[in-house]
Amino acid sequence: MLQVFLFFFLIFLIFRDAFYSFSAKDLAAESFLVVGVDSGGNSSDAVGGRTDYISIVYFRTSGGLLLKSIPRDTVVTYRSEKRKINSLYNSFGIEALIEEVEKLTGRTITGSVVVDFNTVTEITTFTGPIRVEVTTPMHHDDFQQGLHIHFEPGIYFLEGEDLLKFLRYRSSDSGDLGRIDRQKRVLEQLIRNLVSAGPSKMIEMIDFVLEKTDISIDKKTLTDFAVAFFTGKRSVSFTQIDYYIDDEGQIVPTGPGSDEPEEVEIESRSPKILVINNIPDYEERFGDFAETIKSQWLAQAGVKVDATGFVPNISGIEKRDTYLFINSKDSEIRELFSKAHVYHRPFVMLTSSFGGLDYYYALIDSLSKNRFYPAKYDAYVLLGVGGR
Repeated sequence: MLQVFLFFFLIFLIFRDAFYSFSAKDLAAESFLVVGVDSGGNSSDAVGGRTDYISIVYFRTSGGLLLKSIPRDTVVTYRSEKRKINSLYNSFGIEALIEEVEKLTGRTITGSVVVDFNTVTEITTFTGPIRVEVTTPMHHDDFQQGLHIHFEPGIYFLEGEDLLKFLRYRSSDSGDLGRIDRQKRVLEQLIRNLVSAGPSKMIEMIDFVLEKTDISIDKKTLTDFAVAFFTGKRSVSFTQIDYYIDDEGQIVPTGPGSDEPEEVEIESRSPKILVINNIPDYEERFGDFAETIKSQWLAQAGVKVDATGFVPNISGIEKRDTYLFINSKDSEIRELFSKAHVYHRPFVMLTSSFGGLDYYYALIDSLSKNRFYPAKYDAYVLLGVGGR
């Protein structure tokens, strides 16, 4: 997931260095190496600086940004010795890692970003909790590193140390490859939050990241990169090198991987909606609120929503009434709501126009105090009974 730090630099430079004159530089020739290193945990004899994440970032010829991952357990031959690629940075330095990445991907690396994984524990101070879905039990204990990961299946809103544990987990059938997929899903959400974040918060976050990150890319190149992304397709693609897994379970590289994977369109996604129970006796009478509502929205409106059966207590909000707080995508949210709840007549508050902000922040505060940390949503539905 550490590629997201590159975006932090890019947006920072848009606000700080927009006055620069931009040359017609061939950005297709730029390829940045992004490395996440694990400082080794709490054990006094743990090895520090182990490479836990490797990827390269560059523009595709057809437009849009490409993030290509290299599994940390990929077997390479360095100085006539076979070894896993994640050992190179700690043993021989960044130049050795760059040399092997260039061989694997066929691209010349023009700059690098190195981030310690401990930085991730603080980055959600700026982005807010990240929604993740655990589909199978995740349990792992590493007493040497002081790492203890325990998640049962369900929806979680993670930040800090908990998010780091989710990203580092690899004790499953999919191992390192499963971890790359989790990092990809978290990164997609972080990028969406990043694109929609305000400039003042962004600058605070960038100042923090600049202090914590080792970067070898000059500001002019990053500025050109940022402008190209935000004035271009504003799309991000995720892929990885080609490989096969041999009889010993080793990841053996076979090629640089595709440059034309499926894209993630940052601004064309379905609205993100959280539905909250406002009927105190709902679950006593009808059962699980969250599962019922999620099924209803999927069947009637054709979208997936998040939902919680927790009933908040907010001064001025009447129980059993329906309230619709809209942050963005006003017309689309209204249309989807009308499909999902035909007989409801909600009180609509456009928070993007400063409507109902007291109630809105009271709702967010109430959810957070009850250990439910809402991520950034386009709309919050406080659902009561139909009609009014």
